[in-house]
Amino acid sequence: MKKIILASALGLSLAATGMASANDVVPNLDKGTKSLELNGSYDNNTAMDYQLNLGTSFGYFFVDNLEVAAVLGWQSNSLSDTYELGGVAEYNIPTGTPWVPFVQAGVLWAGTELDDKVYNDASNIDSDAWLGRFGGGIKYFFRNDISLGLAVKYDLASEHIYSDDEGNLDNYNLTVGLGLRFYFD
Repeated sequence: MKKIILASALGLSLAATGMASANDVVPNLDKGTKSLELNGSYDNNTAMDYQLNLGTSFGYFFVDNLEVAAVLGWQSNSLSDTYELGGVAEYNIPTGTPWVPFVQAGVLWAGTELDDKVYNDASNIDSDAWLGRFGGGIKYFFRNDISLGLAVKYDLASEHIYSDDEGNLDNYNLTVGLGLRFYFD
């Protein structure tokens, strides 16, 4: 499934190249700009039947190319649901083209609810942790104010809150996802 997502993102990006040229699109990443992002990924080829990741963020550019955003997310599989809330700083690397690479780092709180059918111990069904998020990726701007991005995010948690393929809990998580962003003044 991951190969399909990556191939789809690459195909969409290549198709979009014909829709806009570097002379037509100037990404709106200036100081004072706000952004709204919707992102996600789905993988049905896991030992946990599926892995669904959905997220949203609202950001503000305090200086050109540097955004600080509030993040809200949800990760789900057949064993657990994890909810995330926090903040992320993202630096966009200007290239003079519609392609904009970016790096990000942030601090979030995450809470995990485990499936009661698997873990019947009432005292250990929930877990929460602070986590550090590190990531990066690339965005393609279709217009000055709309981009499609491919991002890789690595989360390192203070507790074991992420379920792995064997049904155990880990303190790290790696996700790859697509995101659609809207920018406005």
